[in-house]
Amino acid sequence: MSKDLGESMLKKYAQQLLTASLVVTSVSAFAEESTTESTPAITVAGSMAMLTDYRFRGVSMSNRDPSVQGALNFAHKSGAYLSLWASNADVGAGGNVEADFFVGYILPITEKSFLDINYADVNYPGTIKEYHTDFSEFGVNYNHSDLVTAGDYFTAGVFYSPEFAFKSGTEIYLSTTYKFPVYNSIKLVSSLGYTKLEDNEKFAQAFGGDGQQDDYFDYKIGFGADFLGLSSELVWIDNNIDSDANIMKGSVVFSVTKQF
Repeated sequence: MSKDLGESMLKKYAQQLLTASLVVTSVSAFAEESTTESTPAITVAGSMAMLTDYRFRGVSMSNRDPSVQGALNFAHKSGAYLSLWASNADVGAGGNVEADFFVGYILPITEKSFLDINYADVNYPGTIKEYHTDFSEFGVNYNHSDLVTAGDYFTAGVFYSPEFAFKSGTEIYLSTTYKFPVYNSIKLVSSLGYTKLEDNEKFAQAFGGDGQQDDYFDYKIGFGADFLGLSSELVWIDNNIDSDANIMKGSVVFSVTKQF
């Protein structure tokens, strides 16, 4: 498979992670308000984001170009939710848009922790069918606020795809994120992830490279802040994929998100 196709698959995966995080934010906020009688059975929330690079699990999904993304989330007081998410994406297979939907359930554990159990359907309209760019993924994500100190936020998740993009076989992704308050609204943000595919051949089919690896790590480190009703991040994102492809190389990413 060509380098462009491998890059496109990585891009798809990145968007999925961002969508899930937006859904969790929306549903957890709803959970905090659900004790009041005035809370409706269904709440609707959304977001718009602008990024200098669309990164997912350490890889650029926009060929290192800027990205505009939007999400619309519907949360029921039972904990069930539906999320629609879209972004520009250069998947290298004839399409330039990604349109996903997520369904899931928020299971409260304590007042400050919950499980997010979800299913994601990732789609690339307009791509060449023979490339099999679309895929689905199941995930379970543990979320905990005020874990070490007031204002911090921790997550740990596991995700599984029975048939990853480009028909590259089964895929498992493990992730953890942590946000630590530094000063006022400024926080240290970090993440560490691990991707495992079936074998070296499937990995090369999905991500390119010389076929000498079947897994890789990715990480993010930087700062985030809230100002004027906007959330922003300035982070360094990288991975250890053995490839010279431009989308695999680490970079600084700046993003601004507006929730509504």
